[in-house]
Amino acid sequence: MTITEQKEQEVKRKSKLRRRKVAPNRNKKIKPSNRWKKARKAVSRLQRKVSNQRLDWQHKVTSDIASRYEIGVTEELRVRNLTRKAKKGSKRNRQKAGLNKSILDVGMSTLNKMIGYKIEAKGGLLLVLDTKKVKPSQRCPNCGKVHKHWAELSNRHHVCDACGFEIERDQGSALVMYQVAINQQPGDGIALVNVDASSSTSKRRNCKDTGSLKQLHF
Repeated sequence: MTITEQKEQEVKRKSKLRRRKVAPNRNKKIKPSNRWKKARKAVSRLQRKVSNQRLDWQHKVTSDIASRYEIGVTEELRVRNLTRKAKKGSKRNRQKAGLNKSILDVGMSTLNKMIGYKIEAKGGLLLVLDTKKVKPSQRCPNCGKVHKHWAELSNRHHVCDACGFEIERDQGSALVMYQVAINQQPGDGIALVNVDASSSTSKRRNCKDTGSLKQLHF
């Protein structure tokens, strides 16, 4: 259950109660009733609580990552593209709507920004790779071959038809980005020098209490 879903039913119930009250209407010179004002405050209070819970979770997760690793690697996320509506006539409209809600609920862009400045504050480095060039979810981490059909989100387990390597989608993507960052991409892979990679900091400082990216286990 996502952060928003925990309070979603309660927000809907409060919003429904608000709609039943006398709402303001400037054209008809109708002032809002006290019950409408009270209901609006209740909805705003719940929405603010959800926002604070999300922010608290984001800070905890990013602080944990920044405290354990000196170098971070992520991809350039295009949230607007990820949360597009399903095509007309698609049988997965409800599934896509649920996925979009989950993506927006997590706040991926904010997570990347937080990880960046927290790693930088400890003297580390965050590399942001160009997704279109690296293709982490489509590239085999063992031989480097790109499989276009792996781009489908429903394809969660990847089996390379070139080398027979098998790996879960998310683990494979993380491994590809790690290999690109250390310039050890095998086979037909892409090196960091050929990728538009931006960093959170251009100056390295002495770093304490941070680990290495090699501590990650795939």
